[in-house]
Amino acid sequence: MTTKFLYAAVIAFILTAMTSCKTTDNSTTENRPAATENGFAKADRNNDGKLSPNEANDYFVAKIFEGSDQNQDGKLTWKEWDVPGSGRSKARFDAADTNKDGSISLAEAQAFGQKQGTFNKEFAEADTNHDGYVTQEEGQAYYASKEGPPR
Repeated sequence: MTTKFLYAAVIAFILTAMTSCKTTDNSTTENRPAATENGFAKADRNNDGKLSPNEANDYFVAKIFEGSDQNQDGKLTWKEWDVPGSGRSKARFDAADTNKDGSISLAEAQAFGQKQGTFNKEFAEADTNHDGYVTQEEGQAYYASKEGPPR
């Protein structure tokens, strides 16, 4: 699995959770699946109803980081980072480890993602009106174009 495919798959999964949260009924939170928690609102740190490239990057990197941090200690070791088939290299790990302590913190991972433009291509594809932001509707449309409409 290539790194770009992995990122696209993660984005599609996260957008499912982010965009499936729209409900038209008055059901309570406890009756909704966990995936329907409003991920879009969590990613939208400034609450303006749209995601900037940095907000999207930080959210997606955090989700990948959480899934990769096998022992949940808040840092990634080379062993946790080096997923077979991901295309990740030790040189990239070392570049992301800016304080050279042998592990990557969430802040380091997010800064590295922004510096590398990790999600720029997918963000640009989702930003259909090319205003530099992705709305929840654009996120839903992007997901549908990659995986089909949410079920």
